[in-house]
Amino acid sequence: MLKPASMSRVRLIIGQAHADDVLSALQDVGVMQVEQLPQELATVLTRNVVRDKSGISDLAQRFRSLEGLLEPQGHGERVSFGSIDELIRKANAIDIDEQCAGIFRRSEALGANIAYNEVLLRVVSGLRAFDKDLNVLSTKLISSYVVYGPQIERFRKELEGKGIAFNTIDLSDSIIVSIRKSEYKAFSVFAAPFKVYMEAVPKMEGTVSENMRRLKESMARDEKELHALDNEKKELSRKYFHRVSAIREQLDIELERVETLSKLGATESTVAMEGWIPRSNLSALEALISKITGRVYVMENDIPTKEQPPTKMENPVTMRLYEFFIRFYSVPKSNEIDPTVMFALIFPVFFGFMIGDAGYGLVMLLGAIWLVHRIEHPPKRSRLPAKLTGFIKTIIGPNGMRVVAKSIIPGAVIAIALGLLFNEFFGFKMPYTAPFDVVKNVGTLLVISGWIGVFMVSFGFILGILNNIAVGNRKHALGKVGWLAAAIGIVIFGLNVLHKANLGPGNIIALISYALLGAGIAVIFIEEGAQSLMELPSLISHILSYTRLVGILLASVILAEVIDLIFMAGIRHSILLGLLGVVILVVGQIFNLVIALFEPGIQGARLIYVEFFSKFYTGNGKEFRPFAYKRQRTEPKFKL
Repeated sequence: MLKPASMSRVRLIIGQAHADDVLSALQDVGVMQVEQLPQELATVLTRNVVRDKSGISDLAQRFRSLEGLLEPQGHGERVSFGSIDELIRKANAIDIDEQCAGIFRRSEALGANIAYNEVLLRVVSGLRAFDKDLNVLSTKLISSYVVYGPQIERFRKELEGKGIAFNTIDLSDSIIVSIRKSEYKAFSVFAAPFKVYMEAVPKMEGTVSENMRRLKESMARDEKELHALDNEKKELSRKYFHRVSAIREQLDIELERVETLSKLGATESTVAMEGWIPRSNLSALEALISKITGRVYVMENDIPTKEQPPTKMENPVTMRLYEFFIRFYSVPKSNEIDPTVMFALIFPVFFGFMIGDAGYGLVMLLGAIWLVHRIEHPPKRSRLPAKLTGFIKTIIGPNGMRVVAKSIIPGAVIAIALGLLFNEFFGFKMPYTAPFDVVKNVGTLLVISGWIGVFMVSFGFILGILNNIAVGNRKHALGKVGWLAAAIGIVIFGLNVLHKANLGPGNIIALISYALLGAGIAVIFIEEGAQSLMELPSLISHILSYTRLVGILLASVILAEVIDLIFMAGIRHSILLGLLGVVILVVGQIFNLVIALFEPGIQGARLIYVEFFSKFYTGNGKEFRPFAYKRQRTEPKFKL
C-alpha cells in the first residue's frame, strides 16, 4: 500500500505457431508492459516480426467512419471473435456503407436547404407591406436591401447627399433601398458607420404571399423527407450499430497487436519478447502461457537491466482517488514510497480545518455531490452558460473535475464537524456555547499548528531515512538523519527561547539542542556537502509554514463575522440600509465561500507537496503502461 507494486523484468521465448495466441493473451489480461528488445539480443534475433497491417488498417478506418454515421445504441451483449479470419469475414458481410453515406449526404443537403429557406422566409416576411412582384427589386442592374435599425431616418437623409443613385420604399418599420449593382461598394462604405442592419432581397418571382407559401411548402417537403431519412438511419443503427462498433473495436485491438510486433525479435521457429510484469501476476501469467503453448516456452524472470522499472501504484479503492494528485505532482519511482495514502489522510484534514465553518462545509458537500452526479449522469440539455462551462473545460476535463469534487467531500465533512465545534455557521453563532472559540484561542491554535509542522517535517525525514535504507542508499539515509537531528535541535532551541529559559551550560536541554544541531550539521556536511547547508534556514520556514493553517482559518472566520456584522447593523438602522446589508451579506458570503474553496485547497496541497514531500519524495517515475485494450463491445479470449 505504501510502496508501488514490485516489478520483474521478464524475457519470454515461444514458438512461432503460438505467437498470435500469446500476444492475444497478453493483450487480454493486460499485465505486461512490452519493451523494445535490448541491442545484444536484437543482434541474435535477426528476423523482425513484422506483418502487413494495411488491410486491417483500411478495414478499421472503414468501420470507424461507419460507426460515426450510425446513432449510438445502449450497451448490448459483448461479441467474441475466434480468429482474425472470422473477424474479416464478419466485417465484409456488413455492406451498408453506401446506404449510410447516402443518408448522410442527403440529410446534410436537406438541412442546408431548410436553413437557407428559413433565411429567405425571414427576409420575405419583412416585405409584407410590399404589394408588387418581387422581381422588380432584383434585376441584372439593380440590387435591393431591406434596411432597419435605430438610425434608419438619419441613414436615409444622409444618403441623399452622397451622390449614390437610389430609390426607397417605406415599410412599417424598415425601408427598401434599391441601388445600381455598380455602386454597391460606395453604398456599403457609406452604411458602415450607421447603427442599421441590411439584408439583401433575393431574386424571386411573384408577390410576397406567393413566395412565403412556396417557401413553407418546400420546407415542409424537406422536413418530411428528412424525418423519413432519420427513421431509416435509426432502423439501420438499431440493426447494425452493435456489430459495427464491436468489429471496429476488435480491428483496433488487432491493429494495436500488429504495431507491438516491432518490439519483438524472432528466428525462423521462435519469437522472443521482454517486458515488465508485477510480481503478483507472474505465476498466473506463466500458467496461462503454459496452457496456450502446451508447456513449450521459456520464461526468465528478473532479467538484469539498468532501466528503472515502471511504477504501478497499488492503493485501497477508497484512497485510489487521490492518485490523481500524486500523478499531478510526479509519479513515484518503483522503489520509493507511494505517498497516496498519506495525501488522502492529511489533505482533507488540512482542507476542513482551514474552512472551519459548518455552513461553508455544507454548501461544498452538497455542491460536490451534485457535481459528481451531473458529470456521471449528464443532462441532455445544460442550463449552465455555455461560455462558463467551456472556460472550465479548458482548465480541467470532466474526469479531473469529478476527482476534485470527490476529494472535496471528506474535507467538507471535516469542515462541518469543526464548524459545529467552533460554533461557526456562515459566521453566525448558533444558540449554544462553542466548545472551542477560534478568535479567543488563537494562541492555542498557533501552538497546535506549530506542533503539526514539527511532526510533518520530522515524519518526512523519517520516511526519507526508511526509503533510502530500503533501496540501499546509505549515503542519502545518513543525510536524512542529519537533517532530522538538525530539525529537532532547532525545535528544542526555539522552545527554550520562547520559554525564556537559560541558554547556557546550566540547561541540559539547551545543551542537547546544541549537540543535535551540531551533529546534524556535521552529518549533512559530510554526506551532502557544504552547499546543502544553505538549505538549513528552510527547516525553520517549513515548520513555521504550517501556521498558515490558522491564518487562513482566522481570515475566513473573521471575514464572515464582519460581513454578518454589517448586515445586522444595516437591518437594525433602516429599510434602505437593511436592503444594502442584504446585498453585502449575499455578495460577501459568496466571495468568502469562493475563497474558502480555493485557498484551503491550494495551501493544503502546497503544505504537503513542498514542506512534506520534499523530505523523502523524489518522484519522476515512469508509469506502468501494460499492453492492453479497454474493451467495451467485445469479449476477451483469454483471462487470468
